[in-house]
Amino acid sequence: MKFLLRLALFAALGMAVAWFRRDPAPQSDAKVALWQIADKTGAVRGYMFGTVHALPPKTNWLRPAITEALGSSDRLVMEIAEPLDQDVAGEALARLAGTPGLPPPSQRLPGPYRDKLNSVYRKLELSDADFADTESWAVALQLAAIAGQAAGADPQSGAEPQLRKLAGAKPIAGFETIDSQFGIFDALPPREQQVLLQEVTVEAASDMDEEADMVTLWLRGDDLGIASETNRGFLADAGLHQALLTNRNRAWAVQLDAMLKQGAKPFVAVGAAHLAGSDSLQRLMMARGWQIKRVP
Repeated sequence: MKFLLRLALFAALGMAVAWFRRDPAPQSDAKVALWQIADKTGAVRGYMFGTVHALPPKTNWLRPAITEALGSSDRLVMEIAEPLDQDVAGEALARLAGTPGLPPPSQRLPGPYRDKLNSVYRKLELSDADFADTESWAVALQLAAIAGQAAGADPQSGAEPQLRKLAGAKPIAGFETIDSQFGIFDALPPREQQVLLQEVTVEAASDMDEEADMVTLWLRGDDLGIASETNRGFLADAGLHQALLTNRNRAWAVQLDAMLKQGAKPFVAVGAAHLAGSDSLQRLMMARGWQIKRVP
């Protein structure tokens, strides 16, 4: 069980941009979207960049505009300030994930989903016993992480580690902590937890390459395509979308607005799903009076 818990932070960070079953060809002409934040005078005050938390190896996504923007910023702001530490994540998850007396995960799902879950168990060499007394949200995160690892996904291959290196000695801040991020999942009502488990089960059982398609959208800077993708799967559920995207974006907008008003010039790097759609971080910052413009 401890081994499974250690895998779960990757899934929590990357739920909106999932794991990969095949490697797209490395991109030499990537146009990953970058947004500048300006005040009412037009002076550039910061940047926003959408990341993918785990990428196929050797994916060439970095372009000069991103390097220059980070270089001109005074800090890097991420979802979580600390680098990925699976031991710390496992301990945080263990504090929240357990409830004695819960029925086995397969018994919490309707028949068709139960069959899919058993199929995923067989594929990943798992069983209900591996998730005894584990809440449904935590089962979902762990299944996503284990399926991702089995497919070759590695969070160390994502955009964040490279951005940390590029930041050098710049301070790194976080909108959330490991505990607060898991706390968002832990606070989900039972219905939303069940939907999350159902949809993760469907994803893990599927042989489709939707995840690779998401990477392709990201590499070419197709924020409209990303917005469409983030309205599918578990994020198509209104309750999950509100909790995992909308509410978090609103909280981040408050923090970012305060940061900018205090004179900071941040480079904000958060999951690409947070910078797409009608409830995106860009739109929320525009509502607060900031001018948002895409960097060519």
